This record gives sequence, structure tokens and C-alpha cells, in this order.
Amino acid sequence: MWPFGKNTQSRLQEAIKENPVLNKYKIDARVAKKVAIFKGEVPRESLKNLLEMVAKGINGIEKSDTSGVKVSAATAAAPTAATKIGKIAQSAPTEDPLAKAKAVWTKLKAEKSLANNPIDILQRGDVIVLRGAVDSADEFNKAKSLATSVPGVSSVDTSGLQVIAHASKLNVTDDDGDVVYTIKSGDTLSAIALHYYGSATPGAYMKIANANGLDNPNKIFVGQKLKIPGTVAGPDEKIA
Repeated sequence: MWPFGKNTQSRLQEAIKENPVLNKYKIDARVAKKVAIFKGEVPRESLKNLLEMVAKGINGIEKSDTSGVKVSAATAAAPTAATKIGKIAQSAPTEDPLAKAKAVWTKLKAEKSLANNPIDILQRGDVIVLRGAVDSADEFNKAKSLATSVPGVSSVDTSGLQVIAHASKLNVTDDDGDVVYTIKSGDTLSAIALHYYGSATPGAYMKIANANGLDNPNKIFVGQKLKIPGTVAGPDEKIA
């Protein structure tokens, strides 16, 4: 089952909402052909770079387009007492708010056993959040260890990281960021639904059938590629 049951766009939107800097602004984010496309207004150019870095940490996104994001001081939030005091140090260089996530991303991509696994990398302060799937307990421990080894990382949240056999096969996505599965001999739509959604009910396998324009869910053939659409609520969503 895909680690979140959500497509790439949903996971990107969620990551922006969880980011304490970006969630203050109205930013539209969508994904098309593996490109994160942003629209909205932010008060400074550095926030466009921050959007690009958040997108880089989402598995399935290869590029970002921030040309639709306008930089306007009018979008800045009203300063608090703390930010007013902080203006004294504005001339000093500020730390990249996602520096640790970038370092973790580099380490995980350089590790051959982890490079092709579907893993999202987020950062909350000094905490690194890993979400996705790895093939084994050894890979799970390796991913956590590499993230922990980055200077400044206080802890690693692996509550959303699952161990799933052949996890790298879940990393085949289409332009919408949905998983693509290639039918093998002996496959049934209900068995495929059970693998990805944890449910073999009609509601589960018809979700796949409808996404692929299948009038008869029993008529599938070896070599056929099927889109496995994500659910709105992820793996906890109940499929009738």
C-alpha cells in the first residue's frame, strides 16, 4: 500500500500547510507532469526558494515552477513585538530553514539501497520527518541513522515510514503523481486493491476501475498499466 494513500499533489499541499513559515500565506500548489506549480503572493523572494525546497523533499516531484508567485511586501503579516526586535539583526545572514532536510535528502539519495524508495523528507524546526516506504527493517534503520547523523537534527520522526516488500515498485508514478501498477499473471483487481488500500471490497477495487475507465473490473490483461489513485484521507480512509 502506498505509504500515504495520497498522490503527490496532496502530499505537497499538506507539507506546505505543515510548514510554520509558508502556512501563513495563501499559496496554491498543484503538480502536473512531475512539476510543482505554485501561485500566490509572498512578502520576499526567499520564500519562493523555500517553496522549491519543500517540493524537492516530496517524492515524485522533479522540478518546481514559482513563476506564478508574486513577491509583494503587502502580503507580509503584521509584525509582532518579537519580529520588531528581530529587525535589529536583519542584516545578519539567516540560516536556510530547510538546510537539514536538504542534507538528509542528499544522504538518502546517495545511499544505493534507499535512493529508489518512495520517501518524503520534511523538516519541522530541528526535527526531520520521514514518510514513505522502505524494503526492510535494515533500510528503515539506515534511513533513520542517516537522518540522525546530520548536524543539528535533534530527532527523526519515522511514524509515517513503513516497511513494505519491494517498496521501490511503489515509486512508479504518472504525471498526476498517482502510483502506476503493471498487471502480472494471476492478478485480480481486488487483490491489487488489497495491496494498495488494505481493502478488497467493491468500493476499493472499483476506485481503481473507475480511474482507468474499466467497464468490467474482471477484464484486465497482463502488461496493462493501471493508475492507482490516492485517497483523500490517506491509508486510514475507510473504503466501503
